[in-house]
Amino acid sequence: MESPFDDFTVENETITQMPDADTYLWRVGQLDNNIDAITDSAKVQIDRIKLWEECRISSIEQQKSYLLQILHNYLLSTGEKSQKLVNGVLSIRKQQDEIIIDDNDAIIKDGRFIREKVTVSVDKAKLKDHIISTGEIIEGITVNSREPKFSYKLNP
Repeated sequence: MESPFDDFTVENETITQMPDADTYLWRVGQLDNNIDAITDSAKVQIDRIKLWEECRISSIEQQKSYLLQILHNYLLSTGEKSQKLVNGVLSIRKQQDEIIIDDNDAIIKDGRFIREKVTVSVDKAKLKDHIISTGEIIEGITVNSREPKFSYKLNP
């Protein structure tokens, strides 16, 4: 969606007085309130749509589950492991046993099934401190200077 303000620039607009700056800040606050109201409204609509989606999908999933159980019983009744049909393939495959660990401490205490992981990573804070204190830019990094960031804070 194209905005009518896409070509808007503030190069010709300057503020020289504190009351004018305060008026502009007040207007920014109003715009923030508008954004918040739109976001809140959108969240309500999204929640309603998600509820509608969940209800619709739940009903369809129940139907699907019912049909899949009938197909599963059919394949079991044939005694075959798989069967090719016009619309697809039915199959039953063995699966590996699921191992559930009920007590980590007991297994660690056993000692036979322990794997140790060592993770090596860059300490960015230490690297930044080194660059600031020495000015040295080591191999493998690039330092990009960034423009100062403008921010605003509105009073309640």
